[in-house]
Amino acid sequence: ARRRARGMAKDKAPAKSGKATAEPRHDPGWERAVESGVWDRPADALPDASDWPTWGALRERILMNAKEIRVTHTKTLHDSFPAEVMKLSPPNLTTMEFRGSPRLTRFVCSPTSACPSLRAADLSHCGELRYALVQSDTLESLSFSKCAKLDKALLQCRSMSTLNLQKCASIKTLMIWSDALHELDLSACENLEKLELYCPLLAPEKVTMPVARARARAPETRYVPVSTLVLENMNARQETRRNAYATGVL
Repeated sequence: ARRRARGMAKDKAPAKSGKATAEPRHDPGWERAVESGVWDRPADALPDASDWPTWGALRERILMNAKEIRVTHTKTLHDSFPAEVMKLSPPNLTTMEFRGSPRLTRFVCSPTSACPSLRAADLSHCGELRYALVQSDTLESLSFSKCAKLDKALLQCRSMSTLNLQKCASIKTLMIWSDALHELDLSACENLEKLELYCPLLAPEKVTMPVARARARAPETRYVPVSTLVLENMNARQETRRNAYATGVL
């Protein structure tokens, strides 16, 4: 009788399964994001293929339809998410905001064909951001305000007319190539060691240098060899690819 009871209890025990047998419920915000073209929630709120096989395609659909991506003031945004966006290169994306992301250490927007409609990028208040490479023919406004650890920024942005480097005291290397920039405030860049500019509309008197360097010779507005950009682009893309493989993006 005891054996029979144990057998019945065993038959009634729930079967152990490592995977769900039915697709989990969709977040209503996913379809709204596709319809509106705006993603303004943390990156980890996006559908993930590791949760359900078809969700990878849904995630791509949301990002590819995006006109604005605003992921701000969140600790869950890492270097891999901007890299994922650049790889997809949403054709209608005009605005990208990663403001206040404490775990973002590098930002690469390259090559110039990536995100072909991008107009504005805001990476302000990213306290751990150290490196930026931005190549865009359409970008008009770029902000690194209060990126206290930014060390190197290479900016090949022909249409960029606004650049915010407020409180970027750690930056040592800055290269700018723009046909639209006519004023540049570097007063906060007190550790600047290397400055290379190719900005035809930027007159020397329109460049504000740090007070400690006020007596130094004004920076030259000169041509920067394309080979410099090509090398930086190649190295950055290789590093991005390694990081993407490591984090499972690719």
